[in-house]
Amino acid sequence: MSNYEFVNVLDRANVDDYIALFIKSYGINNKLTAAYLHWLYEENPHGRAIGFDAYLDGELAAHYVTIPRIYRIGNENIPGVLSVNTATHPNHQRKGLFTRLAAATYERAEQEGYHFIVGIANAQSISGFLNKLEFQHLGQIRLALWRKPPYEPNGYALLDKGKDWMSWRLSNPSAKYFLTHGGDDESIINTRRGRVVFSIGRTKNSFLPDSMSNTLRQGDYRLASLTPVNPSKGYSPFLPKLLMPSPWHIVLRRMGARMDNISKIHFDGLSMDTF
Repeated sequence: MSNYEFVNVLDRANVDDYIALFIKSYGINNKLTAAYLHWLYEENPHGRAIGFDAYLDGELAAHYVTIPRIYRIGNENIPGVLSVNTATHPNHQRKGLFTRLAAATYERAEQEGYHFIVGIANAQSISGFLNKLEFQHLGQIRLALWRKPPYEPNGYALLDKGKDWMSWRLSNPSAKYFLTHGGDDESIINTRRGRVVFSIGRTKNSFLPDSMSNTLRQGDYRLASLTPVNPSKGYSPFLPKLLMPSPWHIVLRRMGARMDNISKIHFDGLSMDTF
């Protein structure tokens, strides 16, 4: 096996190097801009990105990264990481780099005090997470035909969406958001893709950045509206799985005995880097 060198993300490479690798691996993706990667990797108030790059003879061969997240279980804050980006240069595929980078990343995350890794896997990556990286399958995010996301359910690990986090989340340079009324002192956060509106979450108005105050709308009811949800409980209809843009499988890997009780994690669109 070739002697690859593993380096912490952003220690040697910069966001432009990652964009070049993404293009070589997947083609052009207009979402993956330098501004977006800087926002995602370096500005997150829950912590800087944790991951590794693989180099061979000075060439960036592969990249894997997670971002920190603070979850609440009851009255306790539990730090975890969300698996987000991975890419391997075509010249270095089928060398086992993804699993080696992931293992190194999880070891580093555990050393830094994080207690679990959660990810959203598609049809191509689900097998690797379950069979090679010892993840557990927790369920699948569905798209509900609701205009208002449900309230956070009891008994689930909940992402800490405080004011600092919400201001950061809504400054995503690769998306545009607008608000609709969500109830007393609450707003629904939406984003539009073509003729579809995704209602991705709700928040207290006091958590919203001032820059969003002029985006409040009554709603455009000529557009279809979909809401990403997990758990997918209730009697409202869901988009059939065959029409989903991608299967969104929730996967979890625990680190440490104190995490034995985490088996249910709440997800909405705000929790996903897709939106």
